[in-house]
Amino acid sequence: MGRSVVQYGGLVTVLSTNKDFYFPGEPVQMFLNTVNVSPQPVRLTFPTAQRYDFVAAGTFGEVWRWSAGRFFAQRDSQVPLFMPRVVETITLRPGENLFYREVWNQEDNGGRRVPPGVYVVSGWNTFSGSEYLPRPYVYITIGRPWYSSPF
Repeated sequence: MGRSVVQYGGLVTVLSTNKDFYFPGEPVQMFLNTVNVSPQPVRLTFPTAQRYDFVAAGTFGEVWRWSAGRFFAQRDSQVPLFMPRVVETITLRPGENLFYREVWNQEDNGGRRVPPGVYVVSGWNTFSGSEYLPRPYVYITIGRPWYSSPF
């Protein structure tokens, strides 16, 4: 199981995958858990309805992004007056967490199967300011099934 831990302020974020090695086409399960480890409440403001994202990158850069092709309600200044607006602040009390799970089917953003190789999977919460914080990441390997010669 791949696992990476990043701490910033009173928050600890753990990214993990269910395995380190995957056969081609095998689903990659990813888990993102952010916990308030401080003795004080922590406020997180989300400028859109999106709460998290996951990315897989190969040798030549990003191949898959969970949020690619998805639409999220936007904050006040980015939408016309007649559309719903979303800005949400979540308060995590000490010991509370945000947990998300997604599955990558080993296809790129265009729907093509990615080749065997080493990939970096990262995940993060998308609250305001998170783009400036370190992101946890794990390496996974997508390999070919072992071939056993009959000779």
